[in-house]
Amino acid sequence: MTKLDATQVITQQFIDAIESGMVSGKWVRPWALGPNGFPTNAVTGKQYSGTNAVMLLIAGGGEWATYKQWQSIGAQVRKGEKATKILRPIIKKDPSGLEDDKVIGFTGASVFAADQVDGYTAQVIEPKQFNDHALAEAFVAATGADIRHNVDGDRGAYYVPSADFINMPTKELFHGETEYYSTLLHELSHWTGHESRLDRELNTGRFGNEAYAFEELVAELASTFLCAHLGVHQGYQDNHARYLKSWLRVLQNDSKALMTAASQAERAYKFLCAFSEKAVDNAEKDAA
Repeated sequence: MTKLDATQVITQQFIDAIESGMVSGKWVRPWALGPNGFPTNAVTGKQYSGTNAVMLLIAGGGEWATYKQWQSIGAQVRKGEKATKILRPIIKKDPSGLEDDKVIGFTGASVFAADQVDGYTAQVIEPKQFNDHALAEAFVAATGADIRHNVDGDRGAYYVPSADFINMPTKELFHGETEYYSTLLHELSHWTGHESRLDRELNTGRFGNEAYAFEELVAELASTFLCAHLGVHQGYQDNHARYLKSWLRVLQNDSKALMTAASQAERAYKFLCAFSEKAVDNAEKDAA
């Protein structure tokens, strides 16, 4: 099977599963935050940012959610618990769809920490031995990407276009090697979108709109292509499918969007593969 065939097969597997209703449940964050990790929404798995992140770090970090969000996952805020106030952006959408969504103001929202609710157990794991995947490590190293672990104690996984670096939780916090490399390759796929590389306009400042959702589809598909290519896993995984489905909701559950994203994901995939291919060529020349 050629690389092109593999990417098409994997994409079709996701589309078939999502359209047939086989994908159920919510995405599970593949690493543990610990009780004082970077502030993250316990329901969506997304990290808080800006002022909200600062306020929640001061309040102890970890997992947070609104009263209704806790109820939606079977947890209950204990009577008498005091909420922490954060800001919720008010988004103005352009009816024509030609302009970016704009943040025109903020309204207040109340959130509660995981230790203020009953019926919920935070994801906490003890650090454990981690076995490096030699091929994946060499592949990532060949790109020269700036990859940092736990910047300033931040246990999140993300790419920062403005500073052009990737932050990752330490390896031992992940549930396993597969989860670590899947996440790293996802963030590395975002890295390809920098203006100096494939230029997918990551620095536009768009907030929570279709462009952001589409970029997540691109990165997640590219990650699955790379995982299959490197032997991390064979492409289709339930947690990948749940993640893709969660972002497809922003795009009106249009599975055709996966096909469009797949073309960009394949470009990212080939772009990253070229680094290791070049490294092999150079090694062969040096040995000659």
